[in-house]
Amino acid sequence: MEIPLASSTSKLGTTSLCGRAGLCCNFAVRKRGVVKGGGQSQTRCVKASAERTSDEIKGRESGSTSTSGRGFTGSVMEVTTFDRGFGDATSNFPLWEKIGAIVRLSYGIGVYGAMALAGNFICSITGIDSMGGFHPSLDAILEGLGYAAPPIMALLFILDDEVVKLSPHARAIRDVEDEELRSFFYGMSPWQFILIVAASSVGEELFYRAAVQGALADIFLRGTNLVTDAQGMASLAGVLPPFVPFAQAFAAVITAALTGSLYFVAASPKDPTYVVAPVLRSRSGRDDLKKLFAAWYERRQMKKIYSPLLEGLLALYLGFEWIQTNNILAPITTHGIYSAVILGHGLWKIHDHRRRLHQRIQQLKSEERDSNKL
Repeated sequence: MEIPLASSTSKLGTTSLCGRAGLCCNFAVRKRGVVKGGGQSQTRCVKASAERTSDEIKGRESGSTSTSGRGFTGSVMEVTTFDRGFGDATSNFPLWEKIGAIVRLSYGIGVYGAMALAGNFICSITGIDSMGGFHPSLDAILEGLGYAAPPIMALLFILDDEVVKLSPHARAIRDVEDEELRSFFYGMSPWQFILIVAASSVGEELFYRAAVQGALADIFLRGTNLVTDAQGMASLAGVLPPFVPFAQAFAAVITAALTGSLYFVAASPKDPTYVVAPVLRSRSGRDDLKKLFAAWYERRQMKKIYSPLLEGLLALYLGFEWIQTNNILAPITTHGIYSAVILGHGLWKIHDHRRRLHQRIQQLKSEERDSNKL
């Protein structure tokens, strides 16, 4: 789980909506808050388009687009939300990108370090091993690599461009991944990326697996000083004998649910206060605009669902892996490899998309200069 950063930078965004019939309109979605002495405001930007893949740029290069917006046609209407800095300053000043990456890196390492310390505190209270059975072992590393393969292959398949075009659910999952990449990881150097992935893998596993899941399993299995009364878990286990053999599985499920709930509270996208839209005279135009807003809101709700759901499923998978291996090094390895591959693949696609877009812009500028000379 990656902790999002709260940004106080003033933001401004415009929104373009394009439908299959060629409707194109611009509006801004703003959420402002005035601060004494600073007058800062925050604007949330919404962008709707038919596709957001490399095929879109290829289509532009082949001259299939037009200024009316009809070039953004696709099999499914797409609505994408993202935030951009005021004046796109970070793209013009690489130094600020580097400083921002260092700040995010320090913030992330601090958060994951605090999670590890909190896990150690929980383990000291419950009297369980704070290291989760850790011992350096080649077998544990190999098991971690093996366990990492299924979720990586599944998510890479879901995030494929062709799958995203056909499934709105895959589109929502990809939006979740892209938003996390843009808000936290974009602009980091390779060593910073590796460092934050390693910190997240170690910090989260020591907290969720060794501390939370381990403490719950210990309570369910034999009871501790926390549940010595007649109405505690020991009494419940006595009433329900099948409860004890599945205690570790129950602990993994509860930990996964807790992980997803925390991520929902921390990273769930906030709805804008109001939306500014153009006044359309034709009834068909208003109906199309309503459909676009409905599609945008539906995808926003799907993002709220899939963001914690992915984290919860991954936590459940890692929990059962820890039960099978009994060595925290295995889920740490799985977590690290999974995050490195999925996030690295997403960053590569974003860089490739922007590189193609930059080449297209340079080509248009060159063609414009050539036409002016003639």
